[in-house]
Amino acid sequence: MNRKAGRPQGGPRGGTEQANALAEFLLTLTVGMTVRELAARYHVGKTLWGEYRSGQKIIPLGLLKLLVQDHTPDDRTRHVHLETAARLHAAALEAARQEPALMAPPPAEAAEPVIAPQRPFANPGAPPAGRPAADPGTAPAGRRRPRPLLLAGGGTAIALLTLLALLLGWGSPGGDTVFAVGPRGVGVFRWDGADAAGWTRIGDGAKRLYSGPAGLFATGIDDRLYRYEGRPGRWSLISEPGGDFAVSGAHVFRLTADRQSVDVWNGDGTSWTSVGGPAARLYGGEPGLFATDPKDGRIFRYSGPFDWQWIGWAGASFALTDRHLYGLNPERTRVNRWLSQDPSTPSPPWTYAAGPAAELYGGPAGLFSTDPSRARLRVLADSPTAVVSQSWQDIGPAGAEVVVGRESVYVLTEDRSRILRWSAGSGTWQHIGGPAQTLAAG
Repeated sequence: MNRKAGRPQGGPRGGTEQANALAEFLLTLTVGMTVRELAARYHVGKTLWGEYRSGQKIIPLGLLKLLVQDHTPDDRTRHVHLETAARLHAAALEAARQEPALMAPPPAEAAEPVIAPQRPFANPGAPPAGRPAADPGTAPAGRRRPRPLLLAGGGTAIALLTLLALLLGWGSPGGDTVFAVGPRGVGVFRWDGADAAGWTRIGDGAKRLYSGPAGLFATGIDDRLYRYEGRPGRWSLISEPGGDFAVSGAHVFRLTADRQSVDVWNGDGTSWTSVGGPAARLYGGEPGLFATDPKDGRIFRYSGPFDWQWIGWAGASFALTDRHLYGLNPERTRVNRWLSQDPSTPSPPWTYAAGPAAELYGGPAGLFSTDPSRARLRVLADSPTAVVSQSWQDIGPAGAEVVVGRESVYVLTEDRSRILRWSAGSGTWQHIGGPAQTLAAG
């Protein structure tokens, strides 16, 4: 028999007629090839190929054009097929944009605000009831009247305040914009003020947040990725569920659900282009995009489509600051800093940066870590002499989550009841809100 092994593809089952038409074209173009063969030839996972050919996902235009080039030997026919491919692809994207722009709503019983204004401390300088004495913190001077929490979809007042915030440059004292998801994933909030009363609700629900120069992104309760459009309640779908997402500069990257492909968002609708093969995890930040190998844990730096530079061996943890990549060795006994690759060296150059740690957290405000017991949070203190003289400086208790912004570090306490802000400039702590499920800072 000439028939190839494998489960039959079946007919298109996309969400729109346009997606199905594109899938039919793709099936005709790749007739006789299995998803395994396509995966091997174009370095895109088998699962993705199945979804492209069924219409469940829209194939990136660049990959579609490459298929036309490879599978249409005749010049005249190739020209016609390229025009058809572009037309069908544009129609499928336009139809996808007609999907609802809001993330799925939260359960009805949890619709009330979940990051609410907190009562100021009773005595300035003294911790609130239940707060450990070892937890450093500063309280606002005097008593202030809490401002009401602003809910998404609240009408003209919300739009006016948002416009004023953009025009007047309102924001947190350290220049960070902080985002939080409420308990049980209900509500997405933005911190606009200097205390625990300055939260605005901008979305209904999410699981995880990603923030950077490219904007704010969130995985919804359906695990798909959404982009915040800058107005409370306005989110647009940009991706189906993925294995990981990362923001680096003006770009958003995803690791596909089967972890067989690294893609970059094309900036329009749900269109993505594959730029790399299998990976275990993505790390994005100002120094660039990095990915770890799923087999041996080695780390690679992204230089362009399917151009990945090996820069180091496996590590227990990696973190990016505004300039550097740091790695914690598998034994968690030392932290090393990656140096730019010198073509004359036989292996990636790394230099010692600090001693033992349990986990690393990085951002423009610096490098932070938990101590080996995971109970304390430290910052890598600057040295006027050399990097080797740097050391960990204890700044307070660790928490359930640590997020590093441009000027501050934010800690979600172990019970997720409070959000604390540590200022790198003043070295003091401030209670800014809570409770929350997860955080992000941009």
